[in-house]
Amino acid sequence: MQQGNYTSLTRAFPRLSNLTQSTGRNPFLGGQDFTHCCLLAVNQSLSVVNGFIVENTPSFIEATVEELLSATANSQFPCGAAFNGNKLGAPVVQVPGSWLERECPGWQISSSLNQSQWITPFVGFLLPAVVFCLSVPRRRKVTIYEKLFSPVLSRPNGWIFAPFGMIMAVISSILDTIIWLSMCFAFASPMLLSGFYEAYLDSLLLHFIHEQSKARMLTLDMKVRLLFVVLCGNLDLDPDLDSKDTLQVLHNHQSDSEHWPNYERNPISGPFNNNSAWTHIEYMIQPVRTYRDMAFLTPRQWPMHDIKCGIQGCIRYDCLEVPLPRTPDTLRQIAQMKTRLRTMLACQPSFGASVGAPVAFFLGAFVFTIAVTLNSHGDHDTSIEIAFGMWFMLIPHEAIVSGLLLAGNNPNTLEGMLAHDIEGLGDIYSEAERRNPFNEYFALAYQSRYRPKWLWSRGRSKRDWIDKVWTNYWYKDGPEPYVPICPSTSAKDLKKETSMGLKGWATILALSIMLLETPYVLAFMTAFYTPKVGFSCRTLTFTSHAINQIFLMCLWFWAWSGAPETCPRYLSFLSFLKKGSWLDRSGFYTPTTTYLAWRSPKTRFTMRSVWAVIWFGAATVLGLSTVFVTIGGTFMQLIGVYRSDFCDFNELEWTRPHGNVLIVISTNTALDIKDASQYWMSTGITATVFLAVVCFGGWWYQRRLQALFQNVVSDLDNLEYERADIVTTSSKLKRGQRSVRASTR
Repeated sequence: MQQGNYTSLTRAFPRLSNLTQSTGRNPFLGGQDFTHCCLLAVNQSLSVVNGFIVENTPSFIEATVEELLSATANSQFPCGAAFNGNKLGAPVVQVPGSWLERECPGWQISSSLNQSQWITPFVGFLLPAVVFCLSVPRRRKVTIYEKLFSPVLSRPNGWIFAPFGMIMAVISSILDTIIWLSMCFAFASPMLLSGFYEAYLDSLLLHFIHEQSKARMLTLDMKVRLLFVVLCGNLDLDPDLDSKDTLQVLHNHQSDSEHWPNYERNPISGPFNNNSAWTHIEYMIQPVRTYRDMAFLTPRQWPMHDIKCGIQGCIRYDCLEVPLPRTPDTLRQIAQMKTRLRTMLACQPSFGASVGAPVAFFLGAFVFTIAVTLNSHGDHDTSIEIAFGMWFMLIPHEAIVSGLLLAGNNPNTLEGMLAHDIEGLGDIYSEAERRNPFNEYFALAYQSRYRPKWLWSRGRSKRDWIDKVWTNYWYKDGPEPYVPICPSTSAKDLKKETSMGLKGWATILALSIMLLETPYVLAFMTAFYTPKVGFSCRTLTFTSHAINQIFLMCLWFWAWSGAPETCPRYLSFLSFLKKGSWLDRSGFYTPTTTYLAWRSPKTRFTMRSVWAVIWFGAATVLGLSTVFVTIGGTFMQLIGVYRSDFCDFNELEWTRPHGNVLIVISTNTALDIKDASQYWMSTGITATVFLAVVCFGGWWYQRRLQALFQNVVSDLDNLEYERADIVTTSSKLKRGQRSVRASTR
């Protein structure tokens, strides 16, 4: 039908048939329909005069009547138009903000028939994120009571209550998953920082062992101890101690000979934490030690010198302590130690199964969404789906970082290995923990006496284990009889090589920011250009999360990076920050451990308590606000709250008069199609490639460290890497023993 023959608008535009002023539902409860709003705007913009369709004043259609009729004939009527291959798109319908707020207030609930509004994001990105978060190591979880799984089915009431037990177990499991997913989102930056910190320390430690072994500078027991630090450095170093677990270490030197010095500055007696994995590992390593302990579980790296020798610069081997002999039993213990180390490493889940396969499914959702975008340029729901999918890349990034670490998440591997050697390992909870009602509702993630750290504190835990090693090995006998002790060269090298300098901190910070901010930047760009260019509800959600993560990074550095050892000259005005300063002595650098000061009235109002209150208060506020932003923002996007008149305005327009601000309410416009090609597709492809590269990089890095670890373990009993002075002393001793036996014949 041509102009001049129309009797009503519905003859030209069938979509206007049976149009009512209202949708008949409460718009503030999701009953709004913005396609209906577009139809109202078109209907108010046109009228029929003498058979001709003419534009009213004001008109909300950015096209002539002829162009609108032509678009309608080509299935591009602006209200609900979809991409059909033509990049010119549909005519634009835009209304003033005052009209939109008056005629179309409220928000539009997601349609169950529109897959891109909630089904595809939920199945493609949210559910895979749940799978990823379950692979991120944690310390505790919501308790699922065993009674829910043990009804007496031999009785009728057991069958009656069994379904209720199943329902309660499912509810508890869902609650636990939601809480942990929220925590993974809320504390993403501390988790990434700590994970990279631990991975960096693992690399430094393995390279130190490898290089020092080639230089023949390490004893066997120190190599073994450092390898166990790599595998167990994520466990509590000094857990709560029961009175029955206090081990009094007694002086146990070889017959207390008067020829050997007494190390007064290195304690030879005192309580040991028999609830600590460190103590149990020391107990296990003791049979392969090179020298006798000065005291029980106080290893040494260097032999002692006879204090009765009066010769300066004496290097006679008969004045030095003789290494413990490698008896057949010792060789058997070394072989067992190698097997234990290999087994602990091999018991960890493979990177491909725990991370690689889920990443493949996550990437599949991206590829599918991008393919849909190719056929639906200009669809706002598809673009927002891509944006939230890119934002959810944070969870796969956390899983990748936690998956490349060599320390196992499950401490039962170590406990099973030590069960036949250490008494009392059956008690999981200490006396204090059994009295704490918190443990009734949040149980340990692993039923073991050893406790893994939360991911955000694992890096610092590995640092503490390394410090424990070089502290134990710090002193050795002096080079002269009148110099009783001096710092051990190997301990000094270990401390130096594993210290975090500016380069190390810059590396882990750069990697963390890259994995944290790349999803934000990609999601922000996509949402920024959808549906109206500018900063609005969705971009505000992404930005709020990113800002909170930056502040949480600062809190992490405050609590776990430690005080700087020195201060460069050009930063001398910051000397109050270095180790030993007033800030350090007042507990500023340890706010997460000084909470113990609250328990005593004498220390409750000291600076240590002040730092702890500030730190925990800031962490709580930032964590809860981030949970609200992430979970609340995702939920509001899925149900459609962000599909509202309020979110059609930019952030700067919320608090300013915006009655004349023009809002596009039609679909498939030329600008939408351009943005889809220029931004939505580009960011989606970039996100897919980036996640694949990160996953491959994590897999390669872990395999590299595993290979280095295996090589070091294989060479533990290789005499070519034994320390030169030990081999020389042992060979001279054997020759002396042979000559003595020959002379007595």
